[in-house]
Amino acid sequence: MQIKRISILNEFECTGAQCPASCCRGWKVPIERDMYFKYLTEKGFFGALLRCCIEKKDELVAFRSTFRGCPFWGLDRLCGIQKKYGTDYMPAVCIQFPRQLYNLEFFCEETLYLACPEAARLFLVYAAQEKPFAFTVCEGSAGYEVNTTNDDKAFLDYLLQSRAELASLINSGMRFDSMAILNYGRDAQNACLGSTPLPSPLAYQSSDAYVIDSARMNKLFFNGFYHPSLRTLSPFLYRLCKKYIRRFGMLSRMNPASADEKLDSLTQKLTKKVPHLDNILNRYYEYYLYTSFLDIFEDYSFSKHLVFGIAKTAMLRLFLALYAENKKHVETDEIAKIIAVYERRAPQIEDALKSDFIYTQDG
Repeated sequence: MQIKRISILNEFECTGAQCPASCCRGWKVPIERDMYFKYLTEKGFFGALLRCCIEKKDELVAFRSTFRGCPFWGLDRLCGIQKKYGTDYMPAVCIQFPRQLYNLEFFCEETLYLACPEAARLFLVYAAQEKPFAFTVCEGSAGYEVNTTNDDKAFLDYLLQSRAELASLINSGMRFDSMAILNYGRDAQNACLGSTPLPSPLAYQSSDAYVIDSARMNKLFFNGFYHPSLRTLSPFLYRLCKKYIRRFGMLSRMNPASADEKLDSLTQKLTKKVPHLDNILNRYYEYYLYTSFLDIFEDYSFSKHLVFGIAKTAMLRLFLALYAENKKHVETDEIAKIIAVYERRAPQIEDALKSDFIYTQDG
């Protein structure tokens, strides 16, 4: 099996107790079937403790969440299971995170979720130094299941080529929110439906941007991203959410023009405090392409995935602006933490896109 690893994965090392936003807090820790049955048959006090800490809801088996996070996350900010028993009793997700392992049967791709602060920091280093996100290729055996039911190798090769071309356009000066990206996605999706030749992203140019104004931002925020449970799951992110609600929540509904003006002002202030902001956002979208663009291989939804990346990037800009508003400058480690805690909730934005969010400017 050909295994392709993205460059920042080769440099990643877990920071353990020094992590500013531990992966042991902020989400459910799912337990795979084999490990679940291992817990059920474990003897002694440890077995009883494991079973007390498990909850099963519908099809999801997971550790119960406490106010602090995972019940095995110690006061020393390390995993109690790993310290005492090694990885033999750890759920697969805990062993793998923040590695994203994607088995497409023809080959595997391994990247890093930016929901880890150290992964986000490495991403920012690459962005600042203008280093490419390159894949190294090796031969090996994949220890994880196939993630797709599609066997159309020609279409997969097309997606790989298109992803490379989109990344080259981003690195050549195209903004992450350029309408050229969505125009390409629209035509590629129509080509799939109509069995016409698939287009190349290189054929598209546009001076227009996909505008996410205050009304659209409100829809993304309230219809998908925000939930009161963030108060305990992620207090840091919750404080930023409450700041948004106070500043823009009602105003966007009552006076959209005023909200747009305040949103623009907030973004302009961020640009002065983070001079390389545009580069960070463009590289963030580029990295999104490397981790998520091949999802189109399963559902053929070009427009959905491309606009999701744009919406995700625009909302990251919002949270950076909210955080930086009363600061003179923002350090790289601070930006990395914001990216990490934001990434853990960002997939919920897709709920807003499933409702009636507009994929293109002309509908």
